[in-house]
Amino acid sequence: MQEAIRRSKNIKHVAEYEKKLLEVQMLIERVTGDREVQVLNWMLDGDSHRWIGQHMALSATSIKRIKDNIVKQMIA
Repeated sequence: MQEAIRRSKNIKHVAEYEKKLLEVQMLIERVTGDREVQVLNWMLDGDSHRWIGQHMALSATSIKRIKDNIVKQMIA
């Protein structure tokens, strides 16, 4: 019974993540700039700020700032 409850909760979480992902994908056209698009794509792939920063030769803090800029572009 506990396994069924756990799976039910996981299904709900996955559905919430899918909904959020669809919202982001609908707003992706608002993101301008090669760097922002590259960071967004890696974030959508599930990569961490640290990993992205290492591959772009930037700090994780810089990646966080770029992410914040992406969010501002999507909201505007």
